[in-house]
Amino acid sequence: MDDLTHAFQVLGLKPGASPEEVKQAYRDLVRVWHPDRFGHDERLRLIAQDKLKEINGACKVLDAHFFAAGATPETAASDQTRPSAQTPATNDAPPARHSRMALWATLGAMMVVLMAGFVWLLKRTALPAQKSSAMRYALSFDRDGSRVDIATTGSLTRVYTVECWALTRRPKGTETILSSRGPKDFTFDIKFREGKRFHGDIGDGSRWLAKMANASFKYNPGIWHHIAYVVTPTNYLICVNGEPWGSGSLYPEGDPMLYDSSHQLCLGADGIDPDGFGGCIAEVRIWNTARTAGDIKSNMNLALTGSEPGLQGYWRFGEGSGSTAADSSGHGFSGKLIGGISWTTNTAPMIH
Repeated sequence: MDDLTHAFQVLGLKPGASPEEVKQAYRDLVRVWHPDRFGHDERLRLIAQDKLKEINGACKVLDAHFFAAGATPETAASDQTRPSAQTPATNDAPPARHSRMALWATLGAMMVVLMAGFVWLLKRTALPAQKSSAMRYALSFDRDGSRVDIATTGSLTRVYTVECWALTRRPKGTETILSSRGPKDFTFDIKFREGKRFHGDIGDGSRWLAKMANASFKYNPGIWHHIAYVVTPTNYLICVNGEPWGSGSLYPEGDPMLYDSSHQLCLGADGIDPDGFGGCIAEVRIWNTARTAGDIKSNMNLALTGSEPGLQGYWRFGEGSGSTAADSSGHGFSGKLIGGISWTTNTAPMIH
């Protein structure tokens, strides 16, 4: 793989992406991998710091590439003011212009060589975790009926934990991340709502036990957030990015249900409300235990083996293509991709 292709891959882009796409991808990744987000763990903070260096290195390679081609991400917006390929050249420019152009071309080529050496050095010194992190994937939903149907068997009631990484592309609106409500309702869902909270519903399969299980949190479009719901027969806890942001009691107390034969898990839709999802989902986990806030925080950036005690379902989306998402927990709860879903390398800040 050449350095230019690798640089596009680091930013989660296909070769040939435009300068504007490079700028946007760079901004998104800096938000995701900023070391300050990992202040709770010094080891993860250092890894994020190295990842940010890799992102900066890739952006410099692409800057040099666009500069040599005559359009950098900073100057591409002014391309419309330049003569088109059909505009005949004039002889009014001073002779010195050609020598200046040759000088800039030479400098651009030198920058490409220097940046290639810089990227090579980063690749030599990077930890194995960073090398493999570029190959992680997430699912991107288009809101137009796209969903993932998960083939759960048996049932999970009374005590459970659901956690995942998700981002929405919309600043407002209601969008379903995960649900088991369809087709008979009264079970469970998690949703982005109106740009200012995460919303959940909790039921026992025949009635609601908590209809407004909310966590007030002003989320931003295009930013990955880790969301976890811990549910017991008496109460619930909501953690966002590893921190407790909401809690409450179930009324009446009962046996909350995550899924059974009449309520299958689904990503991106709930089968009841028209709250389609337009964003990305990664690293979905369900447990048959009540995870503590400390457990959630210490593992939210770490990939699991799939054999952890209490892990009931685990979708890493490591396939990168196809119409099926495997369950890495070994329980066989595979997911079927339906509608406009694509695989993307712009995924959550996970460390292998």
